[in-house]
Amino acid sequence: MGMLAEVLPPPELRLADAQATLQRVFGHSVFRGLQGDVVAHVLGGGDALAVLPTGGGKSICYQIPALLRPGLGIVVSPLIALMTDQVEALRTVGVNAARLDSSLGWEEKQSAFCTIDAGKLDLIYVSPEGLASGALLERLRRHAISLIAIDEAHCVSQWGHDFRPDYRRLGELRGIFPNVPLLAVTATADVRTRKDIRQQLHLTHAPEFVASFDRPNLILSTRRKDGRSRAEIHHLVQARQGLSGIIYVTARKETEELAASLREKGVHALAYHAQMPPEQKSAHLARFQEEDGVVIVATIAFGMGIDKPDVRYVIHADPPKSIEAYWQEVGRAGRDGLPAEGIVCYGYSDRRFMADRIEAATVPNAVKQIQRSKLSQLYGYLDGLVCRRVGVRRYFGEVDVAACGQCDVCTQQTTKLDASSWAKMAISAVIRCEESFGRSKIIAHLTGTEPESALEQRFAQRSTFGIGKGLQKTAWRRMIDQLLLDGVLTETEQNGFPILSIGCPDKSRAILKGQASLFIRDDLTQTRDSKRATSQFKLQEDLDEASQAVFASLRLWRLNTARSAGVAPYVVFHDQVLRQLAKTRPSTMTALMGIAGIGEAKARRYGQMILDLLKDE
Repeated sequence: MGMLAEVLPPPELRLADAQATLQRVFGHSVFRGLQGDVVAHVLGGGDALAVLPTGGGKSICYQIPALLRPGLGIVVSPLIALMTDQVEALRTVGVNAARLDSSLGWEEKQSAFCTIDAGKLDLIYVSPEGLASGALLERLRRHAISLIAIDEAHCVSQWGHDFRPDYRRLGELRGIFPNVPLLAVTATADVRTRKDIRQQLHLTHAPEFVASFDRPNLILSTRRKDGRSRAEIHHLVQARQGLSGIIYVTARKETEELAASLREKGVHALAYHAQMPPEQKSAHLARFQEEDGVVIVATIAFGMGIDKPDVRYVIHADPPKSIEAYWQEVGRAGRDGLPAEGIVCYGYSDRRFMADRIEAATVPNAVKQIQRSKLSQLYGYLDGLVCRRVGVRRYFGEVDVAACGQCDVCTQQTTKLDASSWAKMAISAVIRCEESFGRSKIIAHLTGTEPESALEQRFAQRSTFGIGKGLQKTAWRRMIDQLLLDGVLTETEQNGFPILSIGCPDKSRAILKGQASLFIRDDLTQTRDSKRATSQFKLQEDLDEASQAVFASLRLWRLNTARSAGVAPYVVFHDQVLRQLAKTRPSTMTALMGIAGIGEAKARRYGQMILDLLKDE
């Protein structure tokens, strides 16, 4: 921490210093992807915007420069849980780090301030709201600052998938600390969002380091809701029994109800939402982090920055708000690089709900227009027939991307079906019934269900009555959903009830005349195949039976060690480290430190215990 900025060596030597620190502190011999480029640039005093994939080691990009540049590194982070995780992880590798947030008592805050004043701190993590108070900023201005990092920088942007007013004020930091490098990092930001981040943070001339958005270990799929959504979720989760997972829902009440129904099915499920008592939230989070096979049913606020590496699946029981939000949320699975799944359930009613929320929001019309566009792009992706990872990467601006070969589209779990004849029937029924009915009544009309009211009896004399008997009611619901998603039909409220009407006369006319076809996902006539719910990977194929036993012993040791230290197990070591230990079974400290992820501090703290355990196995 003593190198003067004005006499820093050239980039190649700076990178060599950074690599030595990476090996010594974090136990990794080489940087991944664009990490090295970002680190070298910030070490030289440059500002930057870095967009690196979830699990791609964004934190290294500011942690290492903070260790090598003189002064105190400031990290602005949106959630207490994220700050707590990173601070605990840094302390285990011998880095002097602390946090200042609303959960700390007066004595803890004063202790942090004393450490700062004594010049004994490398990194301080703060919230945007904490900085906005002014008092903290005034105190930090008395000290030499090595860098400022804005984590989860998409929160800065009004176009992004989160909106934090105090994040948007962080641009003031450039005037307060004019000569301090400022690094904005995020995992998900399209071109428009990146432009807005740069503008808000006054990074106009700073370079962008944008890595590929590919996550090769993620197996992605989407599926239409069919009126049995909870049963579908039960089926998906039970097929993944014993694996850690996250299920996202929109409503807080639904988190508790779905978690309770899963527990009745024998699943170790816990709810998590903002209105729970703090002690209950903390307890549920701790169990999710410490125990195997725990499933969290949560609203979308859960998980930002949570570094639990062995989440094996993320299920959206309700769709995300945008593709950015989706990629951020699904990215919480498989952070250890091992196979993981992302599954989204969606329907037209979800889209209508989100569209209504956009229109009701008190934001400028320009923001609403962007949000409408993002909603359309999301549903184009969810209902589309393009490789899932290709769709995401193209959205973020990547070109010449190849199909993943493992999503539902690539494996032909979802194929294309010409549904033009059914579309004609549905459109004709809406017209013949004089745009007087909602979905249920139109489906009853199409399938020839006995009329109940005088109006239904009158329309039963029309030529469209009963023409759709060959299709089940569930399939007709999906067919009408498709027409609504495509804008061919629309729903308007009359006397408190949604009524179907023609949304786009030109499209409807073209379909009726055979001048246009309507293709849909071929799940319209299919029942749910139980094989589709089965988890698509096996995690321990690379471990023989003896190594699996060693791996289990190492995990038990890690759990006990973490509990004694009051930290999450992955703060001690990730599963990947334990797997390598189980496979190679080093017998000396030198061999132990050859395992990626074991630096000097962790070798001193845990090395002998691990060697003793491995010797006894």
